[in-house]
Amino acid sequence: MELLNIVWTFFKIGIVSFGGGWSIVGLIQNEVVSRGWVSDSGFKAWIAIAQSTPGPVALNTATLVGWNQGGFVGAVLATLSVIAFPVMAILAAGYVGKMMKPDEKSLNEALKTGSMAMMLMTLWALRPDAGDPFAIALALLSFAATAFTKINPLWAILGAGALDAAIGPAISAIFN
Repeated sequence: MELLNIVWTFFKIGIVSFGGGWSIVGLIQNEVVSRGWVSDSGFKAWIAIAQSTPGPVALNTATLVGWNQGGFVGAVLATLSVIAFPVMAILAAGYVGKMMKPDEKSLNEALKTGSMAMMLMTLWALRPDAGDPFAIALALLSFAATAFTKINPLWAILGAGALDAAIGPAISAIFN
């Protein structure tokens, strides 16, 4: 029965995992921590492991959770479950795309909006308990740059990381 819960949980996660990467981490955390499959601190460790291994973080996390809960079979089922819907959606979109020509600008805007909402959810889920004001300011600045300009989210994230590396320690020393 636990394997069915794992399959269903990661199938649902796969359904809403557009945007990929960090946009889905908050949802995964909510699902696996609320079911008692891992503690909050354990989840953060799993995310670190999932991020340091090749492949998408949702896929790697599904594999880790599946392995932890059901061994090899659990890992395989969780991994296949998280990619099942995206694979079906790609096949369906390819079929429909051949039949009609979608408006690319509208499609990109819809996906951008959904991805930004999921990134905010992830930011909230992984926020430090103390709340470093500089990190919060960088996160809000990155969000604003992505939401209200044509700046690619990758550049906003890399820019925030570079600013944090360059002046973050000095700013944090002021507040601590």
